[in-house]
Amino acid sequence: MISGIINGCTNYMLTAMDQHGMSYDDALEAAAKLGYAEADPTLDVGGFDARSKLRILMRLGMGVDVEEEEIACSGITDLTKMDFEYAKMMGGTIKLIGVATEVDETKVAAYVSPCYVTGDDPLASVNGATNAVEVISDNLVASTYIGQGAGRFPTANSIMNDIVALAKGDSVALPFNPLATNKKFTNNYSSYFYIRIKYRDQVGITRQCGEICEKHGVSIHSILQNPVTRRDDAAFVLITEKVPLTAVKRVCADLEEYEWCRGNTFYMPVLREDWNKQQ
Repeated sequence: MISGIINGCTNYMLTAMDQHGMSYDDALEAAAKLGYAEADPTLDVGGFDARSKLRILMRLGMGVDVEEEEIACSGITDLTKMDFEYAKMMGGTIKLIGVATEVDETKVAAYVSPCYVTGDDPLASVNGATNAVEVISDNLVASTYIGQGAGRFPTANSIMNDIVALAKGDSVALPFNPLATNKKFTNNYSSYFYIRIKYRDQVGITRQCGEICEKHGVSIHSILQNPVTRRDDAAFVLITEKVPLTAVKRVCADLEEYEWCRGNTFYMPVLREDWNKQQ
């Protein structure tokens, strides 16, 4: 399994939203002032830059070559302060993470998405514009590689290293291993999921959520709700058991058909299967 925080701009923004209570817009403005965000930040905040890097990591580490557009990709634009409040209620935080994992001996799945991570997770303490990649393997178990991921000085350093290497005529072995012909990519994966639902308060909402989840084979682990201050603008969170992404998408689509559901639902995976071991 390869999982990592591989975009410095978004990690800086999420750290600001988590630790300083900033809104998304304020965090983006602060990132731009420090040179972490481009004039058009779409590639960063949309998760596309991280997806490009994840594709390279998959080729390097797993021998799997896949078109970028096939990798499920969600950015951070839909995250709110409310999501960080719920993450803290659960004892963790939220990070934009690229993940590639072996589903079985023949299939590899990958995605870029905001993820809930527990407070004691190695990636939870990677803050600011820092990047980190964790590799879980048979030989090394878990190893993590950390470094700066954005800013003028780290970028300039990398560029100058490449220029000097070219000028010296340095050569390195080909970085890519042969393609793994026995492994295929699948754009569906299973995980515990966090689903945030905004709603207008009325009787029967919990029952209808349960019916929709049952319809699509999604088991509910828990329901979270902060005290309601405005009955016409409230939200609650469903935490599912381990289920396929496709099932979660169907649940969200059906919930959005109800009159009480305000706007689109928001979902993200939980990074580790043992996330609730201490709960």
